[in-house]
Amino acid sequence: MSAQTMAPAATGGARDITRYWWAQTTSAFGSVFTSIAMPVIAVVHLGATPGQVGLISAAAILPTLLLGLPAGALADRVAAPRRVLVVLDTVSAAAVAAVALSVANDLASVGTLIALSLVQGTVTIVSGVVYFIHLRQLVDTDAIGPVRARIQAGQYGAGFIGRLLAGPAIVAFGAAAALSIDAVSYLLSLVALLTMAPVRPIPRQSADRRESLWRSMAAGTRFFLDDPFHRALLVFIIAPVVASAAVAALTAPFLLRTAHIPTEAYGVIFAVSGLLGLAGSALSGRILRPGRDPRAITLLGFAASLGSALLLPLTGGPLAAAVGCAALGVGLPIFFAAIANVALSPVIVGDVPEHRLGSTMATLQVFAAAAGLGGALGGGVLGDWIGVRPAIWLVDLVALGAVALSLPPALRAARRLFLSTAAPRPEQPGQPEPVLETA
Repeated sequence: MSAQTMAPAATGGARDITRYWWAQTTSAFGSVFTSIAMPVIAVVHLGATPGQVGLISAAAILPTLLLGLPAGALADRVAAPRRVLVVLDTVSAAAVAAVALSVANDLASVGTLIALSLVQGTVTIVSGVVYFIHLRQLVDTDAIGPVRARIQAGQYGAGFIGRLLAGPAIVAFGAAAALSIDAVSYLLSLVALLTMAPVRPIPRQSADRRESLWRSMAAGTRFFLDDPFHRALLVFIIAPVVASAAVAALTAPFLLRTAHIPTEAYGVIFAVSGLLGLAGSALSGRILRPGRDPRAITLLGFAASLGSALLLPLTGGPLAAAVGCAALGVGLPIFFAAIANVALSPVIVGDVPEHRLGSTMATLQVFAAAAGLGGALGGGVLGDWIGVRPAIWLVDLVALGAVALSLPPALRAARRLFLSTAAPRPEQPGQPEPVLETA
């Protein structure tokens, strides 16, 4: 039985989708302030060493690696995912506010920041899984792509504005104030969730609840390994993650030391990348019109992202040309990745059975986190060994080669799946309306 026939009908209206958009957008806006304020607090206020700053960053990744699979398996047992999102916003607001208070009163320490990173990492993995489950409650599978595009565009736009404001806010009002803005953003997200209309709880079978945690966790891995298209899809997801993490570790030394980009122009490059991410998210909603195969769009989007990344190591020459090339080399991969990420949403939601959506999304996040960690560490080692520019070339070319070899069979497999799911389905007998459940 397909995921579409197993899933309950979506119950959200335009008003609820807008409020969900506000919840995600305000949270993304506030998170930028914390991400920028944390290293400032660590280095300027606490005198943290590079090793301690690395521990703070690693603490945010660790929960995904340790808790990702159990979190996904448990999410598949949740009948009211909005309640989980409400709890997560409450915990996040309390944690960030507590650290802001400790910073304002000179009570913070490196351990405090590590603890906050652990809390945020845990919230991120759980909310990342529950987000798609709740989105599936609000909209039908065919509408996932456009709604996901709208939400992602809002997040990119909020992140872009947040990056413009976070630095001046920290200078004018202090790092504690920046953290307070993030705490308030979680509260605004909480209010948006609480004011949404009640939705039908997800019917969970008793057999699903009795299933062992290990079996549930393994289900997500089997999804990617048991089907030719999904095996290829994993290559298209992991290869760009490894490459982008490796290149991200090398971008600052490459642009500032090798390409001699001035510090004032360095920020412009990443501002352009934020705008291109916003543009890609907005365009994806138009690309994912009914009748178009999101699987093929996902594959081509990730391939184009890797191909356009080859512009970055070409950076050089006069300043204007170097900045332009660097901006495109950093921004175009984000532009195409934004399209691919939006297209990936209806692929996962459409192909995964409703009772496996949490474990599958968690598996994907764990794979991505492990790939990102390995890519960042490998990129740094490779840069020290053969030089920064050659390392960027090598990482991008190897990742692009892996995707190019996988592209023809992956597109054929995607076409077969698209044709099979596009066939008309028999009408399903009506089901009684379940009792509505509030957040």
